[in-house]
Amino acid sequence: MALCGRFLTGLGGPRSMNRRYIADTTPLAYRTSVNAAFGTATAMGAALGPATAIMIDGVELEFNLPLYGTVYFNAMTGPGFIMGGLWILFTLLLAFTFEEPERSGLEEQKQKEMKAIQASALSSPVTVEMSNLEGPSKPNLNNTGSDEFVSHQPGQTTSATPYLDQSFNCTGDNPGLCIGSDTMDEDGENKPKKDTVCSQLLFVLQNLTVPVRICMFLLFSKMFTVESVISAASMVTKNRYGWQIQQVGSLGTIVGCLTIPISIFIGWVSQYREDRVLMLYLMSFATLGMALLVDVTDFFDTDTVYYNKGSPFSVGPQRYVAGYLLVFCSVQAFDGVVGSVLSKVIPTALATGTLNSGLLATVVGT
Repeated sequence: MALCGRFLTGLGGPRSMNRRYIADTTPLAYRTSVNAAFGTATAMGAALGPATAIMIDGVELEFNLPLYGTVYFNAMTGPGFIMGGLWILFTLLLAFTFEEPERSGLEEQKQKEMKAIQASALSSPVTVEMSNLEGPSKPNLNNTGSDEFVSHQPGQTTSATPYLDQSFNCTGDNPGLCIGSDTMDEDGENKPKKDTVCSQLLFVLQNLTVPVRICMFLLFSKMFTVESVISAASMVTKNRYGWQIQQVGSLGTIVGCLTIPISIFIGWVSQYREDRVLMLYLMSFATLGMALLVDVTDFFDTDTVYYNKGSPFSVGPQRYVAGYLLVFCSVQAFDGVVGSVLSKVIPTALATGTLNSGLLATVVGT
């Protein structure tokens, strides 16, 4: 039952839609700040979770409900009741208050790509094949003089469209260029496009540029790091330092609360510094924190029960807390920055369809 509940909670989590929503509705100049605010809300939830567990640890309530029987509210069942109530409230707010917004951020990204394509065409005049709805056009450096080819000249506009520009007409004149959209038959009538899973995967792989793959790898590394540290916290602190559940919950609450002002600070600094600079600093702090968590004395056999207390190279409680704070806070703040960078470098062709950028980022993180 617990596994089924956890599965349904993850299945209903709108994280992929949140990322896509931020990318589509936020201007490029403020996207890092908005992603940092999203990270702040995540950190707030990470802080309230352990704090709630501490508060209901000593609660023991019993009451009867009609048609159900006796209900027990304690440290084991309390989190489930609280999460269920929160999800019901969230569903009601979503159903009655949410309205589909105007995708101004997506339009800005499309215009940016169009300008880059036009600048590239004007700076390096080449002959390109006329685009068609069957597939992307590719540059052809061999001028055969055929009517099928047209030469880009400065100040001249042609109908040749590079492959990346397919996304600009997803909702316009050429909807057939999008995954899952309708195509035009020879008579000019709409007919459903029969997309298969393989064709969609091939489409996605063709649009995964090198910057996109780097960002996805960074998202994977971020989730791998933070989940490893969080998952091991209760076991490490109990077996090495003899901590109780209240102490472990307090640690989670403290790091979650510290992440909130850090995320706010990153959002403010992002208006004056490049994203790559912020990523470099955050990754440096996270690396320092991971170095503090490495206990080299554990590689040698000793007679101690918990850890090599007294050794200057061992990881004691204070050093563990310092490393934990550095890793968790830096990596959580890093999530907002790398999410913003991903939304800026990913082609707009992946803004629609089933395998969109939000889903890909969530799958990589999971």
